Amino acid sequence: MEKPIRAYGAVGYDGVAGCAKSAEKWAKRGFTGIKAKIGYPTVQEDVAVVRAMRKASGDGMAIMADYNQCLTPTEAVERLRVLDDERLTWVEEPTLAHDYAGHAIVAHEARTPIQCGENWWGTLDMQHAIEAQASDLVMPDVMKIGGVTGWLRAATLAHAKGLLVSNHLWPEISARLLCCTPTAHWLEYADWWNPVLSEPLRIEKGMAIVGDAIGTGVDWNEDAVRRFAA
Repeated sequence: MEKPIRAYGAVGYDGVAGCAKSAEKWAKRGFTGIKAKIGYPTVQEDVAVVRAMRKASGDGMAIMADYNQCLTPTEAVERLRVLDDERLTWVEEPTLAHDYAGHAIVAHEARTPIQCGENWWGTLDMQHAIEAQASDLVMPDVMKIGGVTGWLRAATLAHAKGLLVSNHLWPEISARLLCCTPTAHWLEYADWWNPVLSEPLRIEKGMAIVGDAIGTGVDWNEDAVRRFAA
């Protein structure tokens, strides 16, 4: 039986015009969520990028923003006071990934949900973050969290605390893992591996369609792998 998982597309650190153009492309493909890297010299520039993406993609688009750990906790609190009015779905890693206390301060002060997890190495990191109340949402990376076993442990920790779970990259396997995650939220989608897959992850109207394949569902196109091999 096929199961759909809501997916969002990535927008780079490309300024107002570039981010708006990318947002429009994702919207035309039927996606209902997009995430951009921000952290421009001023928060006004961050806001301009967010607003340009919303205008280009439509008011119904879920917009996430990723600071990639570039702010101090104090800077993050100051910027979130402005961004809180922009209806963002989340702001990701505003400060250093393992500064759980710093993230807790930001999460406490901000109305916008704070998202962390892509840089947690193993479920112990996740446990420390949860105990510190460092993140309103969680997004483990299946490679860093400990593979399938680590992910299932992470999903259990999140479920116990009622935390919504998204993924960081590896969409082919992450889509399957989100299917068995009680508090599944969003799939971060990237099509980077499609050229060497025999059956890329199917996307329909912004949803990843997960089928009945055994295991990870990843099957290499051996001819393409040989063609691209260095």
